[in-house]
Amino acid sequence: MKKMIEYIREMPEHIENALASSEVKLNFKPDKVVFSGMGGSAIAGDLISRILLEDRGVLSWVVRDYSVPGFVNENTLFVATSYSGNTEETLSAYEDAKSKKAKIVCITSGGELEKRAKKDGFPVIKVPQGYPPRAALGYLFTFSLKLLVDNGILTKDLLEEMKTVINFLKGLRKEFESQENIARKIADKFYNRIPLIYTQSRFRPVAERWRAQINENAKSFAHSSELSEMNHNEIAGLLHPENLLKQFFAVYLDDGSLHERIKLRYILTDDLTRHSISGSLTVQAEGDSMLMRLFYLIYLGDYVSVYLADYYKEDAVKIERISELKRRLSQ
Repeated sequence: MKKMIEYIREMPEHIENALASSEVKLNFKPDKVVFSGMGGSAIAGDLISRILLEDRGVLSWVVRDYSVPGFVNENTLFVATSYSGNTEETLSAYEDAKSKKAKIVCITSGGELEKRAKKDGFPVIKVPQGYPPRAALGYLFTFSLKLLVDNGILTKDLLEEMKTVINFLKGLRKEFESQENIARKIADKFYNRIPLIYTQSRFRPVAERWRAQINENAKSFAHSSELSEMNHNEIAGLLHPENLLKQFFAVYLDDGSLHERIKLRYILTDDLTRHSISGSLTVQAEGDSMLMRLFYLIYLGDYVSVYLADYYKEDAVKIERISELKRRLSQ
């Protein structure tokens, strides 16, 4: 089995392979798009729903549950994503969406989801097998994006942008694997501390990706939230218990599109809380396009998580508690 850093390293090749895949034509124009998935299989839907579809005026939703919202109907495109094909929540949501006459497309490496989709006559986009779901984001995101572009829901310029992301990430992996780099420095700050990851609302899925990668790869607790929502509650809570808060370290993610008031909130929030926690820093995304900056932050967070795993001497691939929970649920 590969080490997690080897899986992460392959993300640009995953994007390249997915862009070269065949089109899936639906001959159907939905009035809304609903994604279903859990964990690493859901993040692509989060990113596309919050950052692309909402920006371009398309109604969208992400389901992390056994059932789908009541508004799902025959005019809904339902994208069921389960890397393994055996995620019980996604399988249940699939059946619920089918009962509501939604148009379904499945993205999976196989399993029960593929079997049901083929039996029911729904398209299946096959993801290569052999990866931890969280390491297949390049495939899952690009397949989802390409599906929406190929069917006129999103515009073709996004696929051209994704082509530029490939070489951009190849350059970044050299940078992020150098002896002294920002990913290692952030992991050093997070070591033996509780990471706090903050960003603006539309980029919250990126902060959640950081949190989930730290959880699964480093086996470390982390917290993510968005500004300005946390200014209306959480900022007041960063006061007690004082001795524990000294073990927190905050990172503010700046994707380059912050509203001027959010920029000010970053500064003022940091000023008001810096004496309660161990420290903070702001990470400025690099890249000439929105998708470049998006993947800069995702790729950086992935590398941070594997370096943090090394500090804790954890195997970043293994997820023993999750596997044990699934085993018990299956009994």
